[in-house]
Amino acid sequence: MTAKMTELTGPNQCYCLASRRSARHLTRLYERHLAPSGMTSSQFSILSFLYHKPEMTVAELANAMEMERTTLVRTIKPMKDAGWIEDGSEKIGRAVVLGISRRGLEKLDQGRPMWMAAQEAFERQVSKEAAVQLRSLAVTSFSHTED
Repeated sequence: MTAKMTELTGPNQCYCLASRRSARHLTRLYERHLAPSGMTSSQFSILSFLYHKPEMTVAELANAMEMERTTLVRTIKPMKDAGWIEDGSEKIGRAVVLGISRRGLEKLDQGRPMWMAAQEAFERQVSKEAAVQLRSLAVTSFSHTED
């Protein structure tokens, strides 16, 4: 081993690895809770975004969710097929405007108690204060930043 490699104290020192592990853990937690609704955590988040900010373009939604546009389009397709999301009444240039449908609102309402249970489970795991701090840090520090 080189001297530089021995300066590391192990992979657990890596911020990226730690955050990816945390993200995977949280995703599994929410997926377990939302499973009875037939929704994934990403689908619930998309419906929530469209409920709170109707008529978002695909690009705006991808940006808000920190997702690649193509990944978002693949995620939205089954949601459109299920009737949860519909194209908006207007187009902006070539951009597709999305809206939550009546079925999407019903699906969001169905998933809300399950989502709340996931929120509470995470707060029990790490404490409510730590959960709120983590969310605040993620929302304010990492939203739409580039290095």
